[in-house]
Amino acid sequence: MRALKEKGFSADKIVENGNKFLIGNGYLGYRGTLDEFTAKECVGLNIAGLYDGVKGKWRETVNAFNPFFCVISLCGVPLDVRRKETFSHEAELDLERGVFRRETKFLVGKAHITLFSERFVSAAEPDLLCSRIRLTSDMDATFSVKAGIDPEIWDLNGPHFSHVESACHGGRAEVKGETQELHIPVRVVCDFSEPLQNFQGGLGEFSVRLKAGETFTLDRVARVLVGKKHFSGRDYEGAYEAHVREWERLFLLARLDAKGDDRAQFALDYSIYHLLILAPKGRYSIAARGLSGQTYKGAVFWDTEIFLLPFYMEVLPACAKRLIEYRIDTLPAAREKAKSYGYGGAFYAWESQNGFDACSDFNVTDVFTHRPVRTYFKDKQIHISADVAYAILRYFERTKDDDLMLEGGLETILSCAEFARTYSYYNHIKGRYELLDVIGPDEYHERVNNNAYTNYMFYFTAKEGLALAEEFAKKYPARFKEVLCHLPEGILQNLKEWTEKLYLLKPNAEGVIEQFDGYFRLEDVRVEEVRSRLRHPNEYWGGSGGVATATRVIKQADLITLFNLYPDRFSEEVRRANYDFYLPYTEHGSSLSRCSYAIAACGIGRREEAYTALLESAEIDLRGGGKQWAGEIYIGGTHPAASGGAWIAATRGLGFERKGDLK
Repeated sequence: MRALKEKGFSADKIVENGNKFLIGNGYLGYRGTLDEFTAKECVGLNIAGLYDGVKGKWRETVNAFNPFFCVISLCGVPLDVRRKETFSHEAELDLERGVFRRETKFLVGKAHITLFSERFVSAAEPDLLCSRIRLTSDMDATFSVKAGIDPEIWDLNGPHFSHVESACHGGRAEVKGETQELHIPVRVVCDFSEPLQNFQGGLGEFSVRLKAGETFTLDRVARVLVGKKHFSGRDYEGAYEAHVREWERLFLLARLDAKGDDRAQFALDYSIYHLLILAPKGRYSIAARGLSGQTYKGAVFWDTEIFLLPFYMEVLPACAKRLIEYRIDTLPAAREKAKSYGYGGAFYAWESQNGFDACSDFNVTDVFTHRPVRTYFKDKQIHISADVAYAILRYFERTKDDDLMLEGGLETILSCAEFARTYSYYNHIKGRYELLDVIGPDEYHERVNNNAYTNYMFYFTAKEGLALAEEFAKKYPARFKEVLCHLPEGILQNLKEWTEKLYLLKPNAEGVIEQFDGYFRLEDVRVEEVRSRLRHPNEYWGGSGGVATATRVIKQADLITLFNLYPDRFSEEVRRANYDFYLPYTEHGSSLSRCSYAIAACGIGRREEAYTALLESAEIDLRGGGKQWAGEIYIGGTHPAASGGAWIAATRGLGFERKGDLK
């Protein structure tokens, strides 16, 4: 059995383990917390694609009521892992079955008590999650059990429910409410294998008499029902078998063979586990922190298109199509955003909540003044539209899905290019178009001119889009005319002329491309020097006054990511020169960075460096890595893009092959 195990308990690791032992099914994510924990311990049951905004606070995904709360007591002493009566504890995440388990042994008086529980979020039924508790004592004892659906929710920017009500009929409990913003009803209904008594506020109780050596079992089968969906009962055993059967199929399908390397094998198994629990079940996408909570507002970033899509295209093509359809569906919102800034085409949301840009003007709080810091991610990270176009192009390259292209895909690609054209400035002196006042993937340097990644990405995607337009005009003339009806008149000719004059930064004598205009003139110091200038460990490095702003130190792979996406457009000598130049300046302040360098190292024959960087990415959530704070803003959670990037490096550069075959 491939399983993540951890012995012992540390209160300092509650939040970290909530991420590390996360379970999910692409629609629901349940944090790796324990039965006796509450909102104070960051218990979270996250729902994909459901957002709510409370006045004056950030809009974010919704966490549902917790159906698995349970505290068992003996003689008034709760069986709680945080109490001194705990003498052993082990948590386990079964990667091959998608099941979380815990076993804790307590000493209460002279009684040795074992509490075991397991739970899973069903891979077979999107709204279903189940838990089983087993209780054993070596002495006769009567236990008090308090269980039910905890209505207290861990929110970063809540509360998100109004009109919360609870009810219980025997062994079936229900807590319901409606979201504050759109008044969407959400019900959590749970069947308990024992009737609950004295039910109030979502919780009830009952007593259990055990003789020495006997085992008591409590099953909980719950559904999270959004909208007008109805509850349908399920027995635990049947639900478990259906879940395990489907999960084992998926895990076998996705696994890679690390060729006898146990460390790499486990790291990749764990990464694949996280990619599988995020596979979308509907036409929604994957948030930057997956289903581990409300960090980054549960929004979808460029991570999905650049770092996650390749896995799903290879392993779960139907999920890949959903990710592409999400961007096509949100094209109207992207057009509206472009229009609001005075541009044409499609300017995609930097932090997308079903197309709405949730990105704030103030994304960081200064740790010294405690004042919000103005950031320009929403306004200036225009490369998001090129990233969306790139993803659609790569999806079509693999699938040859003409219908998807004619039913929104090609229109989206050309609209993204049209946005960049209207955003650009024509420099009459130099006779070229430039993309001024932007932010590249390196977010420490804001509002720069001609970021190389941004310019090249729009150039390549526009050229590919125009070539496809020409192909479809010949292949499907009538349907192609319908596509053009949704685009500005003359768009094809305008884009053709624009690409011919778009400024592309070229390699210097050493083969290095300047990351943006003026980058080479910045202070030439390395990462450790800049780190030594910090006066607070959570200080933000970028923005207008960050310690890295006036230096060459960058947050994450920038140009290197471009080379990974278009390796054939740049010689190996140029890719090697830029890898060697930018790596010492890269702080890796994003989980996207190490895997980008791993992929790049593969492309220039640096296998040992690629292997090391791959492990750093694949193990980021195993070791509790990644930044937890940006200023005073919590940014913790799982790191799906690091998992996806590790998979790309493993399969495209290090030669790890799939164990399963596509069904």
